[in-house]
Order: sequence, then C-alpha cells, then structure tokens
Amino acid sequence: MEQWYRRIISGEAAGLFPALVRGLLRFISWPYGAVVYARNRAFDRGVKPVVKLPVPVISIGNITTGGTGKTPTVIMVVKCLEQLGKRPAVLTRGYGAPRGGVADEVLVIRQSCPGVPVVVNPDRVAGGREAIEKHHAEVLVLDDGFQHRRIGRDINIVLIDATSPMGIPGLFPRGSWRELPANLSRATHIMLTRCEQVSPELADLAADLLSQWVGPKHIYQQSTQVTGLFDAAGRAVPVAGQPVVLFAGVGNPDGFLSTVRSLGLHVLAGCWFGDHHNYEVGKDFAAMEASAKEHRAVAYVTTQKDAVKLNTASWAGLPIWHVRIESCIRNPVQEHQWRSALTEMTQAG
Repeated sequence: MEQWYRRIISGEAAGLFPALVRGLLRFISWPYGAVVYARNRAFDRGVKPVVKLPVPVISIGNITTGGTGKTPTVIMVVKCLEQLGKRPAVLTRGYGAPRGGVADEVLVIRQSCPGVPVVVNPDRVAGGREAIEKHHAEVLVLDDGFQHRRIGRDINIVLIDATSPMGIPGLFPRGSWRELPANLSRATHIMLTRCEQVSPELADLAADLLSQWVGPKHIYQQSTQVTGLFDAAGRAVPVAGQPVVLFAGVGNPDGFLSTVRSLGLHVLAGCWFGDHHNYEVGKDFAAMEASAKEHRAVAYVTTQKDAVKLNTASWAGLPIWHVRIESCIRNPVQEHQWRSALTEMTQAG
C-alpha cells in the first residue's frame, strides 16, 4: 500500500485514476497546510509558549515524510555527547509501537547506546523533566522534534536525504512535505544524509541549495557506514556474496537495498512492508518463503530496526540476519566543526 501511494504522489503511476487520486490528495492537503501554518504562526508570535528546560536540548527531525536516517543520527549524536563526557538522554514519543510494546526505534537506540536513558512520552516536556530528575541527564536529544515546537532547543537539526533532497513536492498527503521548505529557516543545522549514495558533485549542489536557509558552515554531509552483518545472537556473519532474500519495513527501501548490495550480498528478492511494521511472522514470511526456496537463498536479511521486533532467529530452516549501520560526518573539517558546536553548546548550558 505504501509503495502504491508513493507511485501515485510521485507521478510514476499514470492514467485517469491516479490523476483523480492526486487531485483528491491535493484538496486534502489544503486544510492540513492551513493547520500547520496556523500552528507555526502561534509559536512564532508567542501565542503558544515554548518551554525552556534547565539543560541543553538538541532536536533531530526532518521536513519530509519517510526515512531520512533519524535513528542513526540520534545514536551518532548521543555517542558524541558521551565522548565529550556528558550524560545524554533521548526523548521520543515512541511512534509505531505495538499495543503494549516498545517502538522499534527505541529498541535500536537502547541496543546501540547501552546505559543511555530513552524516555518514551508523547509529552516531551514531561519526558524531559523525567530525564533530568530521574536519570540526571545533562543533555537531552529530542527524536523527531522539528515539528514539536513546544520544547525549546539549543540546536535544531533537520535531516535531508541527499538522494532526494526535497522529497516529493507538495504538502502531505499530496506530496512528502510535512511543512513548506521555507520553514527550514527554523533550523540551526542541516545534515545531508546518505551522501555515499550520490556523487560528491550532487551532494555539494544540494548543500549549496540548502544554504539559502542555513549558513554553509552549519550544513554537514553525512554518510552511512555498514558496521557488519549479524545473526540474532549478535554474532558477525561472513558475507562472501551469499544469496539472500531481503525484507524490511522502512520509509526508504531503495536506500536499504543499496546498503545491502554494497556489502556484496547477492539479493534474490525483496519484500517491503510499511514503515514501523509490526510483524506476524507466519503470515508475513509465507510469501518470502516460496521465493527463498525457489532461489535457494541461504538466509533472510533485514534491518536492525526490524530485527529487534522479531521473536524468532530463523524461519523455515533459514537464519534471519540483520545489517547494522552507523552515521558519521564524512568530512574531517565538518566533523571538527560539529564537535566544536556540541562542545560550545554543552559548556554554555
């Protein structure tokens, strides 16, 4: 369903019916845009108050729907803060959690940053106070916080996918904009993610385009590095061109496919689910099982975010492996500038 929707709004799906759907979605986007505009104006004019907490806050968010690499960036920032000797905590609303369960992004952050508190609360202000009072946090990292304007922030990072810098033009649901690109002026920093998937010239061009909203020294080019392929027990698995079937519930399946191919795995087939998909293993693996047997796959491969939600290490005799990635700022000069910005913020706080 999600892939069908993206084919509609991108214009890839042609014909009368897709055109009518696009017209309907454009009509629906008008009241959505009016609500976003009114809400932003209320914060801009002080009608809606901004709450300043007693410790520095770093917000990480985006301006488009779909995956832009928020979770790896949150982990990168948390680890940088720890290296600076600070006690960070992550604030998240826990979007996409199954009933009575924990959201996949929360599980990944906890797995990747052991000992770092991850406070799940739709009320980020209350969550921030809990992190300070209960966990003695010295810096708060606000996950998916660009549109959550109630909590004040010292650094306001927006992530832009270098493979599709402006997403699909148009406000949601007609396009992929959560708000108009002009609102990037609220950002203090922009990080271009997945720069390893485009040429250096295209990444530089995107950075130049974004400099109309944020100063060039506050735009960082980020790359995603694969740290390895692992089984359910966390043991490294040798790659060596093995034939595999992919599956994932992510906002950007093409990005994941590119990452897996960069490992040297032989991808036989892929099965994509909606972002934050909660798996019913028997039902969801049925279609993949036939493909895996037909092509003689040796394993299923998924993302770390999907793997943490599965309650099985294998299916139909084939192991389930997952890819672990990490984000980093690829230019040493920009990396130094970023760490200097963090140091300055934490010292001022």
